[in-house]
Amino acid sequence: MKRSALVMGVLMMGASAPAMAAGQLPKTVVPVRYDITVDPDAATKRFTGRETITVTVKAPTRTVTLNAADLDIGSATIDGRKATLTADDKQQRITLTAAAPLKPGTHTLAFQWKGKINDTAAGFFAIDYKNADGTSARMLATQFEAPDARRFAPMFDEPSFKARFKLSAVAPAGQLAFSNMPATVSKLADGRQLYSFATSPVMSSYLLFLGMGDVERKTVMAGKTEIGIITRRGVVDQGDYALAEAKRLLTYYNDYFGQPYPLPKLDMIAGPGSSQFFGAMENWGAIFYFEPTLLFDPKRATESARQRIFTVVAHEMAHQWFGDLVTMKWWDDLWLNEGFASWMESKASADLNPAWNARASAVTEEREGAMGIDATAATHPIVRHVETVDQIGESFDAITYQKGQAVIGMLESTLGADTFRAGIRRYMARYKYQNTETGQLWAELAAAAGKPVAEIANDFTRQAGVPMVTVSAGACAGGQTPVTLTQSRFGLDAASKTPQRWRVPMVLSTLGGKATPAIVTAGAPNSIRLAGCGTVVGNLGKGSYARIAYDAPSHAAIVGDYAKLDLADRLGTLSDDFALALSGDQTLTPYFAVLGQVKQDASPLEWSTVNGQLSSLIGLFFGTPLEAPLRARSNQILSPVLARIGFVAKPGEEPLVTTLRESLISRLGVNGDPAVMAEARRYVAQLATNPTAIPPSIRQPILNSFAANATPEEWDALFALLKSTSDPVVKNGYVRLLGQSRNPALATRALGLLSGAELTAPQKGSLLATIAGRHPDLAFDWAVANLETVNGFLETSTRAQFVVGLGAGSSDPAMPGKLKAFAEKNIPVESRGGLTRALATIAVNKAAADRLREAVTAWLADAK
Repeated sequence: MKRSALVMGVLMMGASAPAMAAGQLPKTVVPVRYDITVDPDAATKRFTGRETITVTVKAPTRTVTLNAADLDIGSATIDGRKATLTADDKQQRITLTAAAPLKPGTHTLAFQWKGKINDTAAGFFAIDYKNADGTSARMLATQFEAPDARRFAPMFDEPSFKARFKLSAVAPAGQLAFSNMPATVSKLADGRQLYSFATSPVMSSYLLFLGMGDVERKTVMAGKTEIGIITRRGVVDQGDYALAEAKRLLTYYNDYFGQPYPLPKLDMIAGPGSSQFFGAMENWGAIFYFEPTLLFDPKRATESARQRIFTVVAHEMAHQWFGDLVTMKWWDDLWLNEGFASWMESKASADLNPAWNARASAVTEEREGAMGIDATAATHPIVRHVETVDQIGESFDAITYQKGQAVIGMLESTLGADTFRAGIRRYMARYKYQNTETGQLWAELAAAAGKPVAEIANDFTRQAGVPMVTVSAGACAGGQTPVTLTQSRFGLDAASKTPQRWRVPMVLSTLGGKATPAIVTAGAPNSIRLAGCGTVVGNLGKGSYARIAYDAPSHAAIVGDYAKLDLADRLGTLSDDFALALSGDQTLTPYFAVLGQVKQDASPLEWSTVNGQLSSLIGLFFGTPLEAPLRARSNQILSPVLARIGFVAKPGEEPLVTTLRESLISRLGVNGDPAVMAEARRYVAQLATNPTAIPPSIRQPILNSFAANATPEEWDALFALLKSTSDPVVKNGYVRLLGQSRNPALATRALGLLSGAELTAPQKGSLLATIAGRHPDLAFDWAVANLETVNGFLETSTRAQFVVGLGAGSSDPAMPGKLKAFAEKNIPVESRGGLTRALATIAVNKAAADRLREAVTAWLADAK
């Protein structure tokens, strides 16, 4: 699953859904095969279903317990005989009691039920949109990860209960139904169609999928596999880019994993909606995406959007092996799915699109995203114990995805790419169609490497936190440089500075010298000797998951030779120095010294990093007297860079230049830079008569700039554009823009839309989260006062974290108390991970602002 942009970093999710009780289903009865038939009524948003589950009973029992939620079950039988059914809504379970004990062996369970089609992406749900001609349309789809297959049919809805699925569905005449497997279609007496899908391989329940609607399908062949794109009518050609890249990726993954993709087809389905939780889902053979993560509209999409399509497709396709073919046994090991899919998306990007420099960009994007949470009191181990539904939802975070990705990259770097791949191939071959735990992966990697892996790997997956290694270089003698390495812990608050021990693998070298591997241990300082004389570079290539600090002479040497460092080391030095200032491990002076070495013609990735760091500084002092001068100072630094690369993309320019332009225009525009705002207002004024007036390469940053600085009249113009467009993706974009204004009065007007009927439920969640980005106190207070309304448009899986997440950006001293009071009243104790993160974010931001205020003030004064 690819998380939505709304939940990247600190997950923002609200009042809790019923929590699943501790413990898992009994293993005395296990499913072998499901035969499910559903008959949906899209107009009334209801459906009926019937199924037969073939099970294996392993020990004599009179009861069978499985999962069901929000289903009105009319009948239940065991081996054709009526069974007594009891339901536990809180645990989302039903128990069947047979008239006589069931003997070990094969038995059948049968159910008939009625269910509902939801407005948000949980279970069976509807996506409402407008066609190009303005007529209304409704697509149906399913979303089952993590615990929502039970809202579709009674199931053993845990990942370890793998079974085969034989699904059938009734569809209106003229509509297409689609699922994990190909279908045969027959006509019913009433003119409707019955789609009978082929039986799937054994798989977990959360990977089952059903979709239906007035759609188009386009295909290409990759070897023996048919790859399809399914979209609403009129936009199927926007899937050409994803189709072409999926074909390349399938060949790449078949080779890398050593196991050919096992299903006859691989559909990619584009849904014209949105989610508060996810952007795409890896259903086996039927990957579901929301449109912006799959379709490329050349009239509106930016270069970064095109790159995101590739990475999301790469992520979800990697799941067809890591997650679908081999599945974690329980949600404790979710990272085996998501960490590896995240790592593979980056690896595939680097190998198939070298111009994007994905390996270097991962240093500042993925690594920093993980460390931002991992260095706070809200962190948790990658492998964590999970019991409740809400805790499963909390697991989809930067630790699972981005730290998981970084640790995998570290292990590949340590073992070597070929050895690491050999271990992955062993793992896939041994455990295909099975469930695993993390230790089984370590065993296969160790067998391939011929040396232990678990000792180092467990240090990074079984405990939370970020190691910090301080590098002190001595005087060069005899052609060698002595280096002392001292391990400690990097943390942004007191809790995250509690001492821990790691075995940290990393590579060091003198600049241009021979790379030397080392394992940095805790306790006594580590001493090594490097070949050559000159500047010592710690964590070469930034392959290890660790912060690097230098003593004063060693850092001065890094500053002096900054331009000679490889790109990953330049990016890593910028990131480490900025983070070490935030944590108080060093002042801002070393960071400013390195910043001074970033020249106008530096790599676009360096300027993107600097842009992000300046934005973070502005955010720390949001609403204080330092905000305006920091905006002005960042404009002073960044404007010449934009002037150098130009305001509009040039034919044939490097993709990284194009994406840098996007980030610069967005930052300068949000800062209120006069030149950018003049262009933004000029372009947006043309949209009323020409919807594609803005060049696609700068469309989104131009709109962001305009929305952030909108006057009441300009906000009205955005609202008019929203109402005038029928394109669901464009409409969703305008909804978010209405929440971006810095003007509190306009934010209040946007909040007023949440109580009306003009927006869909997903749009309301998106708008409220966007408002919170600029006005966290306003958004949180409104949500608390209108909690019933908010819960009405939230996805079930997001309710335990959404409202508390709205307040995470607040600097009001009263906010922590308000968050705690809300949680006491509305969120069960075991479901308060979102509260912990929100409180940690507020505390860390306040501490960093207090720590840096004097240095920032002096830096601003020096610039005058």
